[in-house]
Amino acid sequence: MEQENISKYNIMQPLVLSACLAIGMMVGFKMNDKPENSLVSTHDYPKDSIMMTGRVEELIRFIDSKYVDKIDSGQLIDEAVNALFLKLDPHSIYLSPNEVLDVTDHMDGAYNGIGIENFLIDDTVNINGILDNSPAQKAGLLIFDKILSIDDKLVAGQNMDYNEIRVLLRKDAGQNVRVKVLRASKIIEFNMKVDEVPVKTVTSTLIPDIKTAIIRIERFGSNTYKEFMEAVEKHFKDKQAEHIILDLRDNPGGYLPEATNILCQIFEEKDKLLLYTEGRNSKRNEYKSTGKRFFPIDKVIVLIDENSASASEIIAGAIQDWDRGIIVGRRSYGKGLVQEQYDLNNGGAVRLTVAKYFTPSGRSIQRDYTDRQNYDDDLTYRYDHGDLFHKDSSIVKNGGKYFTQILKREVSGSGGITPDEFIALPEVYKNEKAFGIKSFIPEFVFRYVASHRVLFPKDYSLFQNMTMPKSLYSDFEAFLKENKKDLGDFEKLPPVVGFEKDIRQQIATLIYTKDVNWKATNQHDVFIDKAVKIISANKVVADYKK
Repeated sequence: MEQENISKYNIMQPLVLSACLAIGMMVGFKMNDKPENSLVSTHDYPKDSIMMTGRVEELIRFIDSKYVDKIDSGQLIDEAVNALFLKLDPHSIYLSPNEVLDVTDHMDGAYNGIGIENFLIDDTVNINGILDNSPAQKAGLLIFDKILSIDDKLVAGQNMDYNEIRVLLRKDAGQNVRVKVLRASKIIEFNMKVDEVPVKTVTSTLIPDIKTAIIRIERFGSNTYKEFMEAVEKHFKDKQAEHIILDLRDNPGGYLPEATNILCQIFEEKDKLLLYTEGRNSKRNEYKSTGKRFFPIDKVIVLIDENSASASEIIAGAIQDWDRGIIVGRRSYGKGLVQEQYDLNNGGAVRLTVAKYFTPSGRSIQRDYTDRQNYDDDLTYRYDHGDLFHKDSSIVKNGGKYFTQILKREVSGSGGITPDEFIALPEVYKNEKAFGIKSFIPEFVFRYVASHRVLFPKDYSLFQNMTMPKSLYSDFEAFLKENKKDLGDFEKLPPVVGFEKDIRQQIATLIYTKDVNWKATNQHDVFIDKAVKIISANKVVADYKK
């Protein structure tokens, strides 16, 4: 796109936003990008609620002054507030001041810091990622460095809470921070200036032989639409790409206006219903496409999985309901409750569910969360109910029936988005213990590569063809037995070699460059492979009509 066209869609963006303006979410939250109302105000609350607030404060003061032992009244208040929210839906929550800062860092497109990603292992912060153009990269910090001290305060081996360590690195832009790290057997000190570190949410690549751009969105932050348009411009401006594979796997959601703006680039027509919201105290609000599309996009494939939630599901649902593209993957999370965030005087905030959102066909994306209350985590619930392995799981079978807007294809309405083309979790994970082990692979790989870096070639093409060292698998079993005893009898596990694919992918992602990472991540990726085959075979949505 010429500079003139770039200016054109930058100028048009407010118009796109106003027409697509929706109530956003962060992991499904935020009806207002920057809410103006606050819970500090009580003028519109019932009198009994004000009396209730006074009663809680009175109890806390009474305990603080009379209780036999010294208490932390702040912690007591936090626990009381959290207990209150347990009586509500799982998405209405209290956020502590630190949690609010974390959310802001992730969603605002940039934060003040040095630009590192970490694992906290054995009471020590291990660097497992360096962000591009960050103070850490410019200073020379490397992956696998262990942080010993920050501004002469010892942090390694001190049993410090991770948030305490993060506070030491959280400074205003321009301030200095001194970090000592252990690299191999050497202690090295780095002096850096804290700076604004951009947080990218979009990556992309091109498959030239089928003229298809793969655009991956990790979450919907405040700059996601802009980054998406940059990726589209890069691949579509000279007609290198005609089709798009939109990868929303593991995307927890975010600001809804960013998602609806992206939908406005996928739908050419004006005034197509993208979603609507409705609640007890809020009337039905509809959000429609603008018809202001800047590049022609032909075929659309959307990749989702069990961790695709909220704004991700809105995109997948709108595309599926209008028969605009083919949804590939596993049933999405099922997060269809809309939250508003209200700031509190202590720097914290509360998110309250105020409405539900629905796809164009009238489907509610929200799952029945009451059925999940007896499970420690959502994945275990879904494992038991089968929808990680079967498209027609017990959850789906119990759902309502809905139909797409144009082709009248039947789609499930029991919460979440059921894909048109289902991809089961690999067979190895049907073993319950193997399923439990999956989440431990990243930590093990980091430990292993940190200790055995010499085993892996610097050239990614050589790594692609190398056989994994036998010691890797015995070390993996030893790691599980030593650190994850809660998984029980490891003798009954399927052969550890069954995890090779996941382990290899984690290694590639950890030690090779970002350009290669994208190729490594997608190498033998069954989701990408399926999407490519659909486009290559010229399949259309009508092929998925029952």
